[in-house]
Amino acid sequence: MKLPILWVGWAWAGAVVFAAVPVELVPLQQQDLKITTTQPISVEAFYTADIGARVSGYVAEVLVDIGSSVEAGQPLLKIDVPERAARVQVLVSEMVERAAAVAAAEANRKAAASEQQRVRTLADRGSVTEKAAVEAQHRLEQANAALQSAEASLGVGRARLAEAEQMLAYATLSAPFDGIVAARNVDPGDLVTADAATTLLQVMAVNPLRVVTYVPEREAVRLNNGDPVTLSFDALPGQSFSARITRTAGVLDPKTRRMRAEIDLGNSKGLLFPGMYGKVVIELQQRRNALVLPASAIRLNDGPPHVYAVEGGRVKRIPVELGADDGILIEITSGLTGKEQIVANRIGRLQHGEAVTVTRRMEAR
Repeated sequence: MKLPILWVGWAWAGAVVFAAVPVELVPLQQQDLKITTTQPISVEAFYTADIGARVSGYVAEVLVDIGSSVEAGQPLLKIDVPERAARVQVLVSEMVERAAAVAAAEANRKAAASEQQRVRTLADRGSVTEKAAVEAQHRLEQANAALQSAEASLGVGRARLAEAEQMLAYATLSAPFDGIVAARNVDPGDLVTADAATTLLQVMAVNPLRVVTYVPEREAVRLNNGDPVTLSFDALPGQSFSARITRTAGVLDPKTRRMRAEIDLGNSKGLLFPGMYGKVVIELQQRRNALVLPASAIRLNDGPPHVYAVEGGRVKRIPVELGADDGILIEITSGLTGKEQIVANRIGRLQHGEAVTVTRRMEAR
């Protein structure tokens, strides 16, 4: 006895009847959709200063050590420069002499001015000759020139003294900002050389800190200053920190195609250190009341994006336009009303108009 041939259905009364394909349905949902990216981070000091010598001499005192907390302007190290101190004393003495010369020249000018007025009055009355008046005027001009010369000399002396005092001040190295001493490469008695490329002390600003990450090109187009972030660090399991993107480079690194982004993070408790690693979750975008479907319910690799909806026991292929995507849900910006019954499975095997039977309706998450 020959059996009827089975053609993906049942042979019955001389015809082929295909079985309805079992499918599951997924509901369209309206909800807030957050687009995030997770990237590695590293912690850097907000500022780093490598401090060297501007004058040569022997180190007299090292006033700090590694780990010392310092304030802006606080002395860190002193260099013994007796010749510069002596130079300042010499210039101070010269300033006293120059100031005395200015005072004398001013007194001479006043006397010459008074004499010129007196002689001029007498000449106008005819009591003295005009020649006497001219000579008095000439003496006044000489006194004015002498005063100007003395004042110029005093100005030069002031400039030289200011320069010498500044060079003497360079013998004391001070903290450029609040922070900690991260490195000390000098001891008392060491000979240091002016302008040598040698770091004697390194100071880092650690409150706030600069947290750095690099965002790939695809996410960088959505990255903005002020985006909310959540940070966690390998060394502090179970703890997280909330902040915002403070600044972005605005350009992609041509080698990595990533954009540098920085987060200023307060560190008043001293929990974090430059050099620490962790990760950051950046909220790139938030869509309010977005119409969304699971990514698995959307066909992306067979022409334009589309979904399958069940109408009258058959499937209908519906093209859709997509918006935001958080990796699990995808926003539908056009093509659906929100009332359709969308197929959740087997979407790679379905054909438009194919008969289906619904076996399960998935719940909204």
